[in-house]
Amino acid sequence: MAERAPIPAEEYERQCGQTNDSSSEFESCAEDAGFSGDDAPTTRLVSGLNLKEVCDTTGQGAEFEVESQLQMEEAALDNRYFDAEDVFQQLSRAPLDDESEDSSTEDLDMSPFERLAVKMEDISGGDRGVVKKVLKQGVGDVVPAGAYVRVHYNGYLEYSDEPFDSSRLRNEELRFRLATGSVVPGMEIAISSMKKGERSRFLVQPNYGYGKFGCPPRIPGNATVLYEIEMLNFVDRSTAEEFNSLTEEKKKEATFQQLLEVAHVEKNHGNEYFQRHQFKQAISKYSKALRTLENARLANDEEEAKRNKVLLKLYNNMALCNLKVGEYARCIANCNRALEIDGGNVKALYRKGQALCELSEFDRSKGCLLKAQNLAPNNKDIREELKKLDRKFRQFSMLEKECCRKMFGGLKGTQEIKSSDIPECSAEFKKLIDDKFVSFCEDAGLPEMTFPLEKLTSAERDCIQHTALGLGLEVTTRQMGADKQLRVRKKTSGGA
Repeated sequence: MAERAPIPAEEYERQCGQTNDSSSEFESCAEDAGFSGDDAPTTRLVSGLNLKEVCDTTGQGAEFEVESQLQMEEAALDNRYFDAEDVFQQLSRAPLDDESEDSSTEDLDMSPFERLAVKMEDISGGDRGVVKKVLKQGVGDVVPAGAYVRVHYNGYLEYSDEPFDSSRLRNEELRFRLATGSVVPGMEIAISSMKKGERSRFLVQPNYGYGKFGCPPRIPGNATVLYEIEMLNFVDRSTAEEFNSLTEEKKKEATFQQLLEVAHVEKNHGNEYFQRHQFKQAISKYSKALRTLENARLANDEEEAKRNKVLLKLYNNMALCNLKVGEYARCIANCNRALEIDGGNVKALYRKGQALCELSEFDRSKGCLLKAQNLAPNNKDIREELKKLDRKFRQFSMLEKECCRKMFGGLKGTQEIKSSDIPECSAEFKKLIDDKFVSFCEDAGLPEMTFPLEKLTSAERDCIQHTALGLGLEVTTRQMGADKQLRVRKKTSGGA
């Protein structure tokens, strides 16, 4: 992709419907009042004006409140907008460093920004309204027109080390779409010249920045500003938006390569949402990419292999987002779809194991995690998840027993049975009895349960008795005709 040509101010106005300097109407008002140039008085308002109300001659006009002299004096005394310690961490030393390099006697008559500008490249079409110096090279192509961008920046005035604005000090990235008039023209031109991962410095002249009137109290009129901007990432949605604007019939005619490009755009946008921890929005974008590819007509095995490669990533990404928002059943479903494509996919097995663990499906969870560990024996995350599974299983077992004891713990005759006292019988039988008694204790409508003695071995009878007594249950035998039964009953609060 070729680099975009710099956008002159006039062209920016034509594209975005903006004017670099919006002071003409205010100038005419000042002239009507008998003032001109620097003689025009200025004051600050408590809150902003709605310009539509001001210009509407049919309405009631606009009400506003002017700051008092005391308010202005207090604002002048407290002119720091960020915490001093935070400012120190972000302090821009670069302009001072640049001044010390190759300085000559002729430079002494130049201001710091003028000295910086000498070594910077014009990117505004020849008038040097916006000049640039790359501090850290980026990778890939220059951001395309209309892309969604994510940047960090600091903005400085001349002779000031404290930024007048800083996304870093606010701990909030700037996110917007290019060519929508979201930022001043100079910043738009600056960001439009950058690559992913790039960090650059820009000097922006007033006619590309805040104009004759500035943005009081932080930015005075006719101020040249310095921006240090880092391009974190951008997403070009033009391909996807063009595809989405087509009719259903036209979409069906799209080639596999076109559909693949659309899917990549949606996936990348989903990745952006994921990085911002907006998992629901990420799921939505991944779903769009999946639907695009699942309906693709494949011409050969090569196209099928390409599609499956992308589908595998999408299913795994969806599963991870499902985990993050607690949608464990959907996570398992997406892992299963990924495993249909690649039965040995470690990520799918690992995430399926995590979801099953959260659903207390401990045996199935362990099976998935052990299979993943067999495929990736050095994976630390899988080892940690197996340890977590073991801890959770032991906690769950203890909780079950504690629940049963609490239900019947106040009853007389409750005995604590040691594991060494339980007679030997098969592990399967012990598990069956444990499960039956847990269900029995939880079922308030079931007062008793019986076991036919003639079908039980001595060890099995003793196992039932010991387990029942340990849960605070009453165990008796009774004759029912020719048959003898072992009866287990819940004790009443008054005793046996």
